[in-house]
Amino acid sequence: MKGESGMSKKMKIFTAGALGIMMAGLVCTNVYALDNKDVVGTWYANSLSMDGMNEFHPNAIMMEMSMEISEDGKGKVTTSSESEEADVDDFEWKIDGDNIVITASDDEVMEGTYEDGKITISMDGMTVTLGQEKEEYKPYEPGKALTDTKLEDFDGEWSSSIMSAFGMQVPTGTLFDMQFNLTIDGGKATLVTIESGTETTTELEGDLDTNALVLKSTEEKTEEDAEDYSIVDTDTMRLYLLDDGKLCFTSADSMDDAEETEEAADSEDSEDSMDSIDWTVKVFFDKLE
Repeated sequence: MKGESGMSKKMKIFTAGALGIMMAGLVCTNVYALDNKDVVGTWYANSLSMDGMNEFHPNAIMMEMSMEISEDGKGKVTTSSESEEADVDDFEWKIDGDNIVITASDDEVMEGTYEDGKITISMDGMTVTLGQEKEEYKPYEPGKALTDTKLEDFDGEWSSSIMSAFGMQVPTGTLFDMQFNLTIDGGKATLVTIESGTETTTELEGDLDTNALVLKSTEEKTEEDAEDYSIVDTDTMRLYLLDDGKLCFTSADSMDDAEETEEAADSEDSEDSMDSIDWTVKVFFDKLE
């Protein structure tokens, strides 16, 4: 066999040298580590999640939360809601690698991660994301109900996206752990309800009542069914098409009643905070393409 050419030897030497420089660079590079100065200060909860996927603002459930992280390794977390006084709890904290470890006053230990100026903490099955600026809550503002509707306008496959109940507005499948899938065709419908992991299918049938599609279950309830409680009664569904493309199911007798209840809840005339809550249940559906 002939010996390697001079050019081939030079390429091997060059490649080995380049790899050596790269490896040395990797060894010598200082990896950024979380520091006390990154986390000291006031933090506001701007996002909550019950399942790690669907996020919503704490104000959506009439709640606020903030954390005061002090340089001395101590801190306070303040939580409040519209119907209760603020609750303040002390905690201790420390940096452990890339995490912030929080020990609550009841000795519960929680780990938080810091990334892009945000702290994310998991506690009691809930994930909280905090930032040093308080983000404004912008709830979904429902469109107006269409008045000139035909039966076929409701046809299609619909999936629930937002649920409004008891003054709270959250993605379906989170706080209330309910999800709805509705298939409508010519005044007949199949509703699949997933509640707490249990799937129920209901067949419904109905017709237009002015601009509402009113569907009623075609199945008779047994005594056992009657005893089952759900915050949403789907034996009769009053559905409205909205001008923003969504489909709305409301527990009110009409969309006008639902809007009047919501306006009364928004009024500042009521002294009792419980009177300011809109108790109407509404589920908003998106049409699947």
